[in-house]
Formats: sequence, structure tokens, C-alpha cells
Amino acid sequence: MNTQSRWKSYYLWAAIIAQIITILQLGNVFQSLGLDAGLVGDIVAGVLQLLVLLGILNNPTDSKDW
Repeated sequence: MNTQSRWKSYYLWAAIIAQIITILQLGNVFQSLGLDAGLVGDIVAGVLQLLVLLGILNNPTDSKDW
């Protein structure tokens, strides 16, 4: 059985980063820094989609498949 610590999971860290960025967007932190909140969200979404496309974000509990 393949076991992996959840803290070493790419899924967990991608979800944490996405949640932090969402909270910062809701708190208007990016706007106060002079950044476009929509652009920041789009860039993060694009990076996460690229990681999924390349297979970097996959199921760590399945040793046979991605």
C-alpha cells in the first residue's frame, strides 16, 4: 500500500495557495497594492491548469496510475 503524508501532497498545497489567493482577493489586498485582482486569479488558474495538464498534480494514493 502506497501511503504519503498529506503535507507532501501537491493537491494540498495547490488548494492552500488557491484559497490564500482567494482570501487576498476578497480582502482587496491586491487592489491596495495596485495589482489587478482578476489578472492575478487568471495567472494562478492558468498555472494550476498547466500543472494538471502536464500530470504534475495527480493522485498520490494510486501507485499504478497518474
